[in-house]
Amino acid sequence: MRIDDRLIHGQVVVGWVRHLGADCILVANDAVAADPMQRALLPMAVPPEIDVAIYRVAEAAQRLAAGAHADRKAILLFSSPVDAEAYLRLGGPMERLNVGGMRFAPGKTQMMPAIFVAAEDIKAFKALEARGLPMQVQMVPTDAPHDVIKCLPEEPHA
Repeated sequence: MRIDDRLIHGQVVVGWVRHLGADCILVANDAVAADPMQRALLPMAVPPEIDVAIYRVAEAAQRLAAGAHADRKAILLFSSPVDAEAYLRLGGPMERLNVGGMRFAPGKTQMMPAIFVAAEDIKAFKALEARGLPMQVQMVPTDAPHDVIKCLPEEPHA
């Protein structure tokens, strides 16, 4: 399970799918699930042998808790820690979380190179930590992992 605000892109497909031997990419994102154009475009970014399923966050939690994709080697992608926290709170199974790119936007503070967080992201990360979820920042498989909580900025911009 990975947070990457770009969702499906080269770093995920070439780096993580190959490294993990995944045969399926799952996207849990309400906006993408509601957008027919994104639903059509995202699967085009992966090789034909990799299946793609796109769900709303609550639907992903419900389906995965019920055993959907249990026979697959799947990567579940979230665009934000807020979505990951909602998924877990709604009963979605999660053993650990990998954090990748989170682009800059007004009101966000740099956490690490290519990772910027808003106050709501920090709150979500802390809620995930409170549930005992292991979380690591690791852009690509060859990078050294870093503990998310230790990397959080103390005070984000308001």
